[in-house]
Amino acid sequence: MRKFSETKYLPHPSLDLFDIIVDVDKYVEFLPWCVASRVRQRNCDGSLIADLSIGYGSLREKFTSSVSSDREKLRVITTQAVGPFKHLRSEWRLLDRSDGRTTVSFEIEFEFRSFLLEKVIGAVFESAVHKMIFAFEKRAADIL
Repeated sequence: MRKFSETKYLPHPSLDLFDIIVDVDKYVEFLPWCVASRVRQRNCDGSLIADLSIGYGSLREKFTSSVSSDREKLRVITTQAVGPFKHLRSEWRLLDRSDGRTTVSFEIEFEFRSFLLEKVIGAVFESAVHKMIFAFEKRAADIL
């Protein structure tokens, strides 16, 4: 299983950053390799079911995720419900800082079901996660 984590300190309010993270319908507008994103179901408790399609070169994969979010605790946890992963879990944690910035921590762990996907995408995993985190950072800078 591959694991990666990164922490950033961003000059934006934590609740605004939280809103960007949970706005899955907009992922297609700014996330690299995301070719489609759609929230299928929103629940009263803030959780949702979302479909994402990712493309890398000639490969296209669609997967469905369960997303649980806690606006009070500033946490978002995503797990795969259906798709190409044997295991997928990511977590965003936001923390207000005394200097007015927000600490943004992101952790992801995954394992593909397919040996081919593992070889093709696993090889660029760390770079892909850096690009994804940077895309969220840039999105915040563009709209906040």
